[in-house]
Amino acid sequence: MMHHHTRVTLCLSPLLLALSWQFRDEPLAVCACTSMLAGLATWCLIPATAATFKRVGLEGADLSKPSQPVLAESMGVVAATIYLISTFLFIPAQFRNWWAAAQGSGNAPEPASPHVFPFDRLGEYLSALLSLQSMVFLGFADDVFDLRWRFKLLLPTIASIPVLIVYYVGYGVTHVMVPVFMRPWLGTHIVDLGWLYYLYIGLMAVFCTNAINILAGINGVEVGQSLVIALSIIAKDLANVNSGNAAAEYQHLFTLYLLLPFVAVSAALYYWNVYPARVFVGDTYCYFAGMTFAVCGILGHFSKTLLLLFVPQIFNFVYSAPQIFGLVPCPRHRLPKMLMHSPLPRALVARLQQEIESDNSAGSDAGCSEPAPAANPDSSPSGINGEEDVEGTIGRIRRTISIAMMSFAKGRPPKVRKSHLGSSSAGHRSRSSSTRRGSSSSSSSSSHHNSYMVPSRTTLEGAKPLGLLIVRLYEFIGIADVQRDDHGAMLSVNNMTLLNLVLVRCNRLTESQLNNRILMIQVLNSVLAFIIRYRLSHLFYYK
Repeated sequence: MMHHHTRVTLCLSPLLLALSWQFRDEPLAVCACTSMLAGLATWCLIPATAATFKRVGLEGADLSKPSQPVLAESMGVVAATIYLISTFLFIPAQFRNWWAAAQGSGNAPEPASPHVFPFDRLGEYLSALLSLQSMVFLGFADDVFDLRWRFKLLLPTIASIPVLIVYYVGYGVTHVMVPVFMRPWLGTHIVDLGWLYYLYIGLMAVFCTNAINILAGINGVEVGQSLVIALSIIAKDLANVNSGNAAAEYQHLFTLYLLLPFVAVSAALYYWNVYPARVFVGDTYCYFAGMTFAVCGILGHFSKTLLLLFVPQIFNFVYSAPQIFGLVPCPRHRLPKMLMHSPLPRALVARLQQEIESDNSAGSDAGCSEPAPAANPDSSPSGINGEEDVEGTIGRIRRTISIAMMSFAKGRPPKVRKSHLGSSSAGHRSRSSSTRRGSSSSSSSSSHHNSYMVPSRTTLEGAKPLGLLIVRLYEFIGIADVQRDDHGAMLSVNNMTLLNLVLVRCNRLTESQLNNRILMIQVLNSVLAFIIRYRLSHLFYYK
């Protein structure tokens, strides 16, 4: 049976192809149509290829769900591949006006002579695609081989070399404007940074690719923050594309040519990755998204505005620095923990848990002791052995009831030992398993509504003195939840990520609510960034 997304794609694709041909002399319109085609292709191919990814071992459990379903990983490589295909196909449409002008037809190009092909612009575009393609390949290698952090810092540097070379050959602009309050000290309003500027933009490429990867861990947050940043940049470019300056107009168009297909494939990927996720995006998408922003910021000449849009990611990196650099113990997974809303009182849950633990310890002691002698078959059932059997039966019933009530409190079915099932359950196994499969979706969805997120924690045992000092500072300014013993010594602290910090300040959010809070922070930051860039920048750079 054909799925609804396949039907929608088949219906809209001919229309988009017709619009691309109708507006073939307008590169921006062609880019918009090809971007929507790329988004539809991503929307269809992700569910179609998910089973293949799982079959080759690219899968992982969703630890933020009660049932911990196994989902396909690294699906960002599908979106990135379709993005690259669409940008490759867009190259002829981008430069069609120059070819038409050379043949004496079509719209006139911007260069004075129609016979001068804009090789510099073609070089910029191809260098951007080369860097993105390299980053997709390296990101997929990280998903497969789980590379160490030292390689994660090195790989974006290598992938950014084509963009840095083209920037050096084409522009070579390394001077920056000095803020007004620093001009009396420096005696000038422009400072040439030289090779330091290339170091700066190279480090920006490394930061952008890893910043999105660090701020991850729940459904939809990686793609969601990337969509907000990309849409913010698109809004900036659309508002300034008709400024009247030919060079500035080209820079805005260049950014739009790269970001429109990125938004399309990311929106399709977000559909499958948002809560409750059907697939995981993997490190491939995080590196791909970060390098896309870095390339646009470098070749589009808005690196300072880009850093303003990355303020939440910068804060997350600074906040996580004690764990990243080993000053505070850093577990492998720092994502928030999932807990269940218990329909039973907390005191009763604690008592049941204590009874189960005591029964387990008693059972283990009994298993280690010597076996009891066989009962005399001639003895009366009302004797000592009969009383022990009755007491044992009552104990097993109590333990079974306790386990069932605890499972009800935690929102998952009780675990029954195979020995208690007996041989008669073997004949009903296939029927019961099919019943469980049929009801798994409804039970998992109901348990999702009963779950909420809490901050995950790390022990402070083995923390460096500087790390403990930073933890005390975080606690003083209210961005850390420190657990202490009766003597006031620090025992543990929440893992230092923006996700856990939001949960510290807003207790008991569901996974969907936590994702929405992060995206709202990203949207508010974009608004603040534009206010600083277009309303307050004259206070610092212009008299």
